[in-house]
Amino acid sequence: MKNLKRFLLILQVFTVSIILTACWDLKDINRRVLVIGLGIDLADRTETENYEYTSMIKLTAQVAIPEKLSGGAGQPLSTGAEAVWNVSAIGRNVSKAYVNLQQRLQDELFIGHTRVVVISEDLAREGLSRYMNFFRNNPEFRRLSYLLISENKAEDLLNTFPKTANVQAMYLMNLIEDEIQRQTMPDIPFIETAIRGVTRGIDPIAILVSNDKETGIIKYSGLAVFRGDQMVGKLDVEETWSYLQLAEGKLGELEVVRDVEGELGRISIVFKNLKRKIRPLVTEKGNFRFKCKLNVEGIIFSQEVPTSYDREIYIDQLENRVSVELKKELETVFYKVQQKYNADIFGFGELVRAYLPEEWQKIDNWREEFKKAELEVEVETKIRRSGMHM
Repeated sequence: MKNLKRFLLILQVFTVSIILTACWDLKDINRRVLVIGLGIDLADRTETENYEYTSMIKLTAQVAIPEKLSGGAGQPLSTGAEAVWNVSAIGRNVSKAYVNLQQRLQDELFIGHTRVVVISEDLAREGLSRYMNFFRNNPEFRRLSYLLISENKAEDLLNTFPKTANVQAMYLMNLIEDEIQRQTMPDIPFIETAIRGVTRGIDPIAILVSNDKETGIIKYSGLAVFRGDQMVGKLDVEETWSYLQLAEGKLGELEVVRDVEGELGRISIVFKNLKRKIRPLVTEKGNFRFKCKLNVEGIIFSQEVPTSYDREIYIDQLENRVSVELKKELETVFYKVQQKYNADIFGFGELVRAYLPEEWQKIDNWREEFKKAELEVEVETKIRRSGMHM
C-alpha cells in the first residue's frame, strides 16, 4: 500500500511537470514569428573592393500577422497584404541575412511552417548549393516545402498579391498542389531537389514562376533546368507536359491536331490514361539507346468543324495523327534538353544504373554519355469517346 501511494505521488508529479512543460512550450510557440514564405535575391552590389561585401544576399520573409488571420466574432478575415508582413534584411550569406532579419523583430523567427522558398533566376544561374545549405542544415525547415525559381525578383513575387489570395504564400502552395493534381506539374519538393543535386544519374529541376505586380497575377511558367546545381535553361508549360509524359508517365494536358476530313479545323484531345515503359540498351557503337513506349487513351474534348468521328476510318486516322504529333513533341523536348542544356533531368542515368549495373560501373562522366544517347519513341493512341457533335 505504501509503495502504491509513492507510485501515485510520483505519477502525479510527473503529470504536473508534463502539463507545465507543454504550457511553457505553447507559450514559447505563441511568441514566435511564423514565417510562411522566404525569398532570396542578390542585393545591390557595393563599390568596395572587399569581396565580403561585393556579393550580398537579400532575404525576404513573409510573416503571418496572427491578429489579422484569426478575425473576431462576426468579423471577416483579413486578406492579401493586410494578413502578412514582408520584411527584408541583407547579409553576406543566407545565415547572416537570417540573423540580421531576426534582429529587426522582437520575437524569434520560426520557419517550421514555411511552405515556399523563392530564389531569383539570376541567383539560380550562379548555383543553388550556397543557398540551399542553410535550409538543409536547419532542423526546423520543412523538407516537403517547395523551391520556386522566380523569373523576376523573389521579393517582388512575395509582394504580389492576387485578388483571390487570402495569404500569398498559401496561394502559391495551392497553385502548386492544383497543378500537381491535374498532372500538369511535376511534384518536386525541396528534398527531391536536394537529392537530385547529389545524384550522378539525374539532374535537378525546379518550378518556374513569374509575376506582374500591377495586375496582381502570379503564373506557373514551366520548369527551370539545372546542370548540377546551376540553372542552365527553361522549359515552357507545353514542353513541361512532354517532360512529364516522358520522364514520369503523367498525362500532361491537351493535344491539338488538325481535323482529319477537311484539314480546316482543329481537334483537342484530352488524355485520360497514359502508360509508359522505358528500357535502356547498348548499341553496337557502345552508346546508350532508350526505348520508350507510350500507350495513351483520350477523348475528343472539342472540335472546330462538324466532322463525325463515329466513323472508324476517321478515328483510326485521328489516333495515328495524335501519335505522330506526340512522338514529335517528346523527341523535340528530349533533344533540346540533351543537346542545348546537356542535363539529364529525365533520370535516364538512374535507369542505366538500375538495369545495366555493369555498364554503369564503367562510366566516369554520365553527361558525356548522355550527350551521345539515342531516344526511340513508340506511341500508341486510343480515342475512347468521340464527344458530342451536331
